[in-house]
Amino acid sequence: MWEVDENGVYTYSSPKVKDILGYEPEEVISKTPSDFMERDEARRIAAIFNNAVKFRNAFAGLENTNISKDGKKVVLETGGVPIFDSSGRFSGYRGIHRDISERKHLESQLRQSQKMEAIGTLAGGIAHDFNNILTSLIGYATLAQMKIGEDSPLKAYVEQILAASRKAADLTQSLLTFSRQQPITPRPIDINGTIRTTEKLLRRLLTEDIELRTSLTDDNAVVLADKSQMDQIFFNLVTNARDAMPQGGTLVIETEVIYMDEDFIRTHGFGEPGSFVSIIVSDTGTGIDRKTKEHIFDPFFTTKEVGKGTGLGLATVYGIVKQHSGYITVHSEPDEGTTFRIYLPKAMLRPNEGEDSALPVIMQGNETILIAEDDEEVRHFIEQVLREYGYGTIEARDGEDAIDKFKQHRNIDLIIIDSVMPKKNGREVYEQMHETNPHVKVLFTSGYTKDVVLDKGIVDGEFDFIAKPLKVDEVLAKIRTMLDR
Repeated sequence: MWEVDENGVYTYSSPKVKDILGYEPEEVISKTPSDFMERDEARRIAAIFNNAVKFRNAFAGLENTNISKDGKKVVLETGGVPIFDSSGRFSGYRGIHRDISERKHLESQLRQSQKMEAIGTLAGGIAHDFNNILTSLIGYATLAQMKIGEDSPLKAYVEQILAASRKAADLTQSLLTFSRQQPITPRPIDINGTIRTTEKLLRRLLTEDIELRTSLTDDNAVVLADKSQMDQIFFNLVTNARDAMPQGGTLVIETEVIYMDEDFIRTHGFGEPGSFVSIIVSDTGTGIDRKTKEHIFDPFFTTKEVGKGTGLGLATVYGIVKQHSGYITVHSEPDEGTTFRIYLPKAMLRPNEGEDSALPVIMQGNETILIAEDDEEVRHFIEQVLREYGYGTIEARDGEDAIDKFKQHRNIDLIIIDSVMPKKNGREVYEQMHETNPHVKVLFTSGYTKDVVLDKGIVDGEFDFIAKPLKVDEVLAKIRTMLDR
């Protein structure tokens, strides 16, 4: 609570000012509100106070930023009234300041979260359409490559088309990752082990004038995660740090295990109760200003020169962390370096080792395969690939057509089903076919984002699934594996 006289000088301040701004009440007395504000803010507040006198109105909910004794910015919500004596002469103001810094911080986090959610939804939709286009583009270019002789002048052109298409596919996968809808294979992974394994590769990303240090916790740092995406987090953050230190510096990667209790959640404004593995990546680079920090995880946002980076590196990191039910924060000031903190739920499991296996050698076949795909170009591409390798094919343009074709042809060995189709979705199609033949084998495909596929009833691990854009060797290898199972 406070009072100021007609000259705007504090004549009273309650002891609570110590908690809010760090000053003792007697340090506030004889100063003006402007003494605790930046110049432009002081002018804005003075104008509002003057209007209150002019129109003899109280004011409430007035947000203003003050500078505390230790130099920090504190957001206050101010309410007050002008005071008039019995003769109607103005004699000052009386009112209250309430510290709303934490509330403003939480509001900012909520707005950022909502914005990222909206961008993610848009990115996922774009990725779906691109995946169907890229499936046809990569597929037909691959077929052309197979038929062109080694000495053909067209060979180089086809290879350039494929190279450009794969870059586009990588961008699409980054968009899906950002939108948290890229299919992942979570397994128990020791984060410390991942850092030790990738450390040599990370050093190669850095210039000679950047020192890389690691400080890893002795505690169990196992999380349930997709290993390739964990590697991607480190590569993207290290690359980002390198670009922020053009004159050299120090990069530190640390791990620690923390427990998020109610105090942590209340203080930080995020979290769920439980144990988390924290990954801290700090650099001594140029730092980030407040305005840039608000957009740092947005896809295609970049401060780099044209042609240097896509603006998807940190957006991809954000998506990976969120998809793994984690949290990420960034602390940075211009010329004071940057620190990223990632929190991933700790797993009470042992890490998996040696589970990766190479794709089987592609083999031809003579089985009959039903292709249920509503995109005509994708459907024809799959049909041509399968016929090229000896398979018999039957095509269906939607869910109902697939069921009809399945009833007409009882010699079908495997069904390729697009997860989302007109009339009946992939899961509904499969269930009706399964009633007729419980042993039927099905391979689901989709260009839609992962959560949409799951909404249609495809649970992780329950069915075989391959994401678009489809690649010839991966499709053939997957089909052969399923048929020989």
